[in-house]
Amino acid sequence: MAIDRQNTPCLEGSGLRLFGVLVAMLSVATAGCVGQGMLYTRVVSPYSSDFHNTPAGCKACRVNEHAIKEPFTGANVSVTFTAHIVEEAARTAGMTNLYYADMETLSILNGIYKRKTLIICGD
Repeated sequence: MAIDRQNTPCLEGSGLRLFGVLVAMLSVATAGCVGQGMLYTRVVSPYSSDFHNTPAGCKACRVNEHAIKEPFTGANVSVTFTAHIVEEAARTAGMTNLYYADMETLSILNGIYKRKTLIICGD
């Protein structure tokens, strides 16, 4: 049985183009450096901007806040829970002087799950 290759559509070029389009879409969806990515974002930023004569400190502690939201019905149903309060976390770390704080934000699936971590530094 002979195969007629002249009437067969060429899929080699279109498969490569489809792969390129998928890679481009994935890179845009996961671009956590330029805003919030749709799949995964992790950003650490200063909690305040007043750093005039602020010492660095040698101790640090973390306070986590987790949030889960329901994305399907549009009812804006979400749950937020915090692991510890700031004073308790600082006391547990042995800190008496708090100098500055950073906020770390982790977002998965465009904010369906979000974790915010307050990173406190002091002595």
